[in-house]
Amino acid sequence: MQDQMTIQTTRLDYKLNLMALQSDYRFLQVTVKEGAFSNYNKLIASWLPEAVMTPRRNMYVLMFRQLPLLQQVEKLEMREIMLAEMETDSIYPNHILQLLLNQQAFGQPAISEVNKTPELLVSRKEWQYQRQDLRRQCHALNVKVNWDQDLELNVQTYTETAEWDWKRPLYKLDLARGFLERCYQPSDGPYFYQGNHTSRKNQVKFLSIKNLKSFERSKVGIARALLDNLNQNTTRYLRNSVKFHQSQVEQSCQLKLERTDAIWKQIAGCSINIYPQANDSLAAELANRMTAALKQSQIVQQVKVNIHCSRSSQSGLNIQVIRDTRDHAKYDHYEVGTVDRIIQHVTVEKFGAYQKGDEGVSWEPHDGKKSRDAATDPALIKLAQELCIKQDLANRQLTMVDAALARKIQPFTFYRFEYIRELPAPEVMVTKLAFTMTMGLVFSKKQVVLKADHLKTDDEYTRICDKVFKVLGSKKQKYIWDRVDCVVQFGTKQIMIQQFARTTMPDGEQIKKQLELCNPNKILSRKNAGQELERVRPIDADDEAFMTAFKQLQSVVAESPSTFNLKDLDQAARDAGLNPRQPGMRQVNQFLEAKASFTLKSTLQRNLPDSPLLGLKWIGLTRIEEWNGYSIAQYFVGANQSLKPDIARAVTLRRLLPLSYGDKVVDEVFPELAAMMSVEFVRNGQYTVVPFPVKYLREYWLAEQREHPEYRSKRLPSDRS
Repeated sequence: MQDQMTIQTTRLDYKLNLMALQSDYRFLQVTVKEGAFSNYNKLIASWLPEAVMTPRRNMYVLMFRQLPLLQQVEKLEMREIMLAEMETDSIYPNHILQLLLNQQAFGQPAISEVNKTPELLVSRKEWQYQRQDLRRQCHALNVKVNWDQDLELNVQTYTETAEWDWKRPLYKLDLARGFLERCYQPSDGPYFYQGNHTSRKNQVKFLSIKNLKSFERSKVGIARALLDNLNQNTTRYLRNSVKFHQSQVEQSCQLKLERTDAIWKQIAGCSINIYPQANDSLAAELANRMTAALKQSQIVQQVKVNIHCSRSSQSGLNIQVIRDTRDHAKYDHYEVGTVDRIIQHVTVEKFGAYQKGDEGVSWEPHDGKKSRDAATDPALIKLAQELCIKQDLANRQLTMVDAALARKIQPFTFYRFEYIRELPAPEVMVTKLAFTMTMGLVFSKKQVVLKADHLKTDDEYTRICDKVFKVLGSKKQKYIWDRVDCVVQFGTKQIMIQQFARTTMPDGEQIKKQLELCNPNKILSRKNAGQELERVRPIDADDEAFMTAFKQLQSVVAESPSTFNLKDLDQAARDAGLNPRQPGMRQVNQFLEAKASFTLKSTLQRNLPDSPLLGLKWIGLTRIEEWNGYSIAQYFVGANQSLKPDIARAVTLRRLLPLSYGDKVVDEVFPELAAMMSVEFVRNGQYTVVPFPVKYLREYWLAEQREHPEYRSKRLPSDRS
């Protein structure tokens, strides 16, 4: 375990000047009763608030320079809010900050503008595309300050419609201001409504460091610009500027994992049977493509895994190719596996990326590199991993980890909490996984009713459920219990792992500065660049390779045209033998990044102690003070290898909440938890985000639901890829 690292998260640090806000604005709370949203829409269409936000579904908070004349409107309750007493009306600082945030626009200049939309929906021209039915769709980034004071950045899809509909919120795309704007009455179309209706995924990267333009289009770039605008435009209303919170990493695990394709060694000598659902040409086509690709794989051939295609399941390992029937159970061809027939399922629509209207299945293996070996395709690796896990479950024996890790996890017990039903009384199924001395898997379960008299029952399942119930504030709603990943027990020590919306947040300001320094279109003059290199040149550096490369670069600049761009200088330097990957030139670029106004290559992807990307790699434990004044232990799980220029998803944090022995138990147990997350057979390219035995518990529960229909919710959780 290593430490000495500071990360930044989406938790916001700020302090509002409520007196200045109350002096300049008036605040109105409007509560909509009995679903009378059309009355509210007509009312706000005639008003001119500076900003609007909604703390909950039937309530709106409006900010005015001057209050309009208030008249009684049927089923609308209106009252003015005084900020000094706002919490008595269930209005909190994050709601007021949201009002200020909703005014920020991306036009030039970036000023605060009137916005009658109750959320900030950032959209850009390049996020638009056309569907097969010729209607436009667009992505929007919903920017929200949540209850935990975190800046949430959620991508949503909006679809074009020409018709006005009073029954659902409609929006117009305002590209000049950079967001979707809510419409409250009919006007010239077209409109957009929230909804996708296709299998196309939202394509807004969390972070891109390819170049300055791609960075500014990413979530991190947009968040940086928004906070810059907010701090610039609302200085009068902020006692402290709005910043992302920084915290110290107290423990970290920096273990690089094996190659992801090592999973094939786990099933060396086995056979995999791929078979499609009956009488479906698309399923058959995808099954044939998968079979052909894996048969041609040199990796698969080397470990002697036999791949074949048939019409039905067989004894051993199977992959069934089926159609995604959604909720139409009577058309579902899903075959449940048995002890001797291990079956993993893929769908034509998801795995095969098939959309209605396509001529056929066009799936091919892809690993993002030049290699075309199917065994390196992340999706196929995941299939192999899932088959291995299901095989362990069928045999009730853990074989997927080495002996050293097995010895570490043997004393641990894991519990999950599956919400079964809300009425007539909330019920949770507590599932348990323990290990024998020989690493046998021992599963068990018990149904627990979330009522005070039932929670007094003296058995281990009810006792642990009661502890979780109390930590959750005696809340019974499904969405709250769904956030509980598990409880980990070691002896008598117990820790609950809980999901929440916080993520790590790279230092966008520093990233922008570094990308500006190496912008390939940056124009330099030979005279100024030469003078700058001479000014910053170290006089007596000890590193000979560094000094040699620096002097060579000076010579390249001296021989350049009178004006040139950075891209041309980089090419000239390469032609002169200055490869940016060589140690001397690597040091020169790092030196110029710190001392000069340009550099040929940024250090963003290098693992440096002051990197602005800290929190995107490794596993780390930190503590962050919450709104109630308590510091809560939280951990993040990032990548285990070098970061790529494009990072699709943020790295989330999870809370570690002790159920016994107080906060000190977290520091004692975290090294073992980190070891249990330093395996790569659940999520490709990353560690596991929770201890890996939780995956086994989840698969056990899916099998139980298949066997016992009474455990199922309306939509059965799927193991289909």
